[in-house]
Amino acid sequence: MEKRRKESDKEMSSPAFRRMTYKGHEVLYPQDETKTKNFIDGRPVRWGKAGASFYLDVYAFDRGESLDDTVKRYLDYLNKVDGTRKKEGN
Repeated sequence: MEKRRKESDKEMSSPAFRRMTYKGHEVLYPQDETKTKNFIDGRPVRWGKAGASFYLDVYAFDRGESLDDTVKRYLDYLNKVDGTRKKEGN
């Protein structure tokens, strides 16, 4: 596990990624679209393209017109689920 983390940290620091922050989440997108992995909050997330739609392996049923759009939709979903869990706990 530690070896994998070191490899991911090295890969994330590469200039081959573009950074974005969305609703408190840090996202790294590959500059080269032949690379099918981006990072969300430091975790690798694989993505793909089906026709003109992009999808994330962890959220494949919801697709977007761009990788940015797809990641934002996924993060909106995570925030909604986290908010629901917090309300249920109160």
